[in-house]
Amino acid sequence: MEIYSKLIMDNLDQIMSITPYFIAFFATIISILVYRPLADRFGLVDIPSERKQHQGRIPLIGGLSMFIGISLGLFNSNIISTETSLIFFFIGSLVLVLVGLIDDYRGITSSKRIIVQILVAFMVVKYGGVLLFDLGSLITIERLHLGIFSIVFSVFAIVGVINSLNFSDGIDGLSASLSLVTFFSVAFFAYMAKQNYAFALMFLFIASIVAFLIFNIGLGKDSKFKIFMGDAGSTFLGLGVAWSLVSFSQGDNIIFSPVIALWIFAVPLMDTLFVMINRVTHGRSPFSPDRKHLHHFFINSGRTDRGALVIIVTFSILMAFIGIIMELNEVSERVMFSLFLITSLIYYFVLRYGWKLIYSKNIHTD
Repeated sequence: MEIYSKLIMDNLDQIMSITPYFIAFFATIISILVYRPLADRFGLVDIPSERKQHQGRIPLIGGLSMFIGISLGLFNSNIISTETSLIFFFIGSLVLVLVGLIDDYRGITSSKRIIVQILVAFMVVKYGGVLLFDLGSLITIERLHLGIFSIVFSVFAIVGVINSLNFSDGIDGLSASLSLVTFFSVAFFAYMAKQNYAFALMFLFIASIVAFLIFNIGLGKDSKFKIFMGDAGSTFLGLGVAWSLVSFSQGDNIIFSPVIALWIFAVPLMDTLFVMINRVTHGRSPFSPDRKHLHHFFINSGRTDRGALVIIVTFSILMAFIGIIMELNEVSERVMFSLFLITSLIYYFVLRYGWKLIYSKNIHTD
């Protein structure tokens, strides 16, 4: 017994350092198990429709559960005491989760959602100090400083990331998995830069998301324990991704070049730009719903949901990997930005041509 006690005491610091991750993981699981029957009882569920092809009433409590798990992990670590900006992230996340739950329960217009997101983004930027003021050397050797436009641009960027991730939440595990790619990428840069605070924060998100994915895709399509994250989850994770990309590409916390944010969040960003441009060119609101997202393309081309998930996440990992390799090899930011623009254009025209082929095939089949 004394041997075990001594072993624990000798490794107490190491044990305490990983405790928040276990708390985030298991608190998420416990929250899911507790809230799932309540969600079904009170009608906080996703019901199949023309745009939603799942089976049965699926509880929309993944977002709330992840928020609880990450929050408990955060407050049981020393991270929040060293970074006061996290207080404003927590408040903003709470607002988005509550509004998301209302939206999941009874529906909210897109304009009201955007207003709330803008207010949350402004609070995080203005009072939390999560500010995009330097975009790096994207065009010339001189660094592109935003100056008086930094607050407006930062709010726009954060709201854009939130909605990009929300738009990608169309098949099981997609938004969560795309978030994981970004959080793992930031964690890698944090490890290389020996930025313990950033590394610890990223793994709180990773631990909670993995717990969610166990119920979302890991227990099988028809599992009675299946849940969705809902708008509460996608907007919460979107804020987490935006907060991380801005915080760790600026100022004293910088661990990667600002342009790298485009590469490690490439797929949701390119998908959102594609569907928005497509909607506008067809005379519709950029926020109007449709079935033209990347996952819809693969499903319409004959892939299963799980097959589409694997392809899209693999593509996301590849884009992040290319960005990481360029950053490690100190490729100039102008080259990285130019390559991203070229890749985005290729993506746009290839996907546009792919949709035409699908339409043509359907016409001939009919």
